[in-house]
Amino acid sequence: MQKDPFVTLGVDESVTQNELYEAYKAARAKWEDKRFEPGDVGAEACEKLDEIEEAYRDANDILSSRHFVTTVQDKIEEADALVRNRRYDEAQTVLDGITEKTAEWHFLQAVIYYSKKRYNDAVSELKTAVNDEPNNTKYTGALKHMEEKMRTQQGDGYARSNVYNYRDDGGNDRSYSNDADYRRGGRGMTPCDCCTSLICADCCCECMGGDLISCC
Repeated sequence: MQKDPFVTLGVDESVTQNELYEAYKAARAKWEDKRFEPGDVGAEACEKLDEIEEAYRDANDILSSRHFVTTVQDKIEEADALVRNRRYDEAQTVLDGITEKTAEWHFLQAVIYYSKKRYNDAVSELKTAVNDEPNNTKYTGALKHMEEKMRTQQGDGYARSNVYNYRDDGGNDRSYSNDADYRRGGRGMTPCDCCTSLICADCCCECMGGDLISCC
């Protein structure tokens, strides 16, 4: 069974890299002179020195990995602060420099996409964040809100697409919606369209001396 490298060097896991190095040098000093002695003493000293070397490498790797995680978290916090101040381009630069894309990374990327009205990309990033941390209410709530907003916008987009602009005889800008035509499944003519056409035709006839609708 492999020994705990920190135990081998006689230090706690919360040790700094400088403290680890000092413990490593102290551990070596106990055995370095003995390795040249004959017999079992020298053999044991060589074995201990090998063990110390291996323990130092392993412990140093562990501390280095922890430092990397801390650095990533620092960058995430930096990007978060920039996003909160609406400095989205700067936040994007920070995110681009992070190689480890955590759930929070995807969340912040979603916020930046949202600010640029790239709603589909924002939803995609939020889904990734939720997939990474399904129990995080911040991510699930943001995704739900975003999806509802997209559905609302799609509805507004339909309404706008069925509004037509025109200019009346007096030079005034007007608009109307053919929503009823959409529900009926075709353009066609509604009763209102029919009445409007008759009134227009009557006006034309009166201008030419006739009368299509006597009550008007």
